[in-house]
Amino acid sequence: MPAPGHIALVAGLVSSSYFTFGNIGLAFCGIMPAIARGQTTLPVADRVVLWEFFYEAGKLHMLGASVMSAVALSVSAYLSSAGPLRNVAAAGAVAAYTSIAFTLLFLLPVNNDLIAMLKANAVKSMGPKEEHALDQLDKWRALHRVRIVLGLISWLASATALLATDAIIKPSISLKTNH
Repeated sequence: MPAPGHIALVAGLVSSSYFTFGNIGLAFCGIMPAIARGQTTLPVADRVVLWEFFYEAGKLHMLGASVMSAVALSVSAYLSSAGPLRNVAAAGAVAAYTSIAFTLLFLLPVNNDLIAMLKANAVKSMGPKEEHALDQLDKWRALHRVRIVLGLISWLASATALLATDAIIKPSISLKTNH
C-alpha cells in the first residue's frame, strides 16, 4: 500500500497536470487564439461572447484543479520526512497557491469587466467600447500566461518529487541475476 504522502503527491501531479496542460491547450488551441486581435474578422461583441463561454466552461475545472494541487502538494510536503523532497513539494504548493491568489487579484477584475461589458451590451455592437474589450482580452491572455508558468512550476515540482520518492528510486523487484 502506498504511503499517504505518496498518494497526496500523485494527486498533486494529476491535478497540476490537468491545470497546466489544460490551460496550455486552451491558450494555444482553442477559443482564445481564435478570438485574438488579428486572427478573426468576428465582431468584438462576438469575441467577448466566445470568451465568456470559454470562461464559464473552465472556471470550476481550473479552480478545482488548482486547489487540489495546492492542498495535495501541501499534504505531501507535510508528510514527507526527507528535506529535499519536502522542499520540492512545498515549492509546488506555493506555486499552486500563488496561482489561485494571482487569479483572484489580477484575472478576476478583468473577468468581471468583460462580463459586465457583455451584460451591458448583450450581443449588440459595442461601439466605442470595442477597443477596451480587445484590450481586456489581450490583458487576459497576458495574465493567463503567467498563470500557466505557475502551473508548470507546480507540475514540475510534483513530477520531480514523485520521481525522487523511495517508491520510484527503490523498486520492489530485485534486478539481481544468477550466474
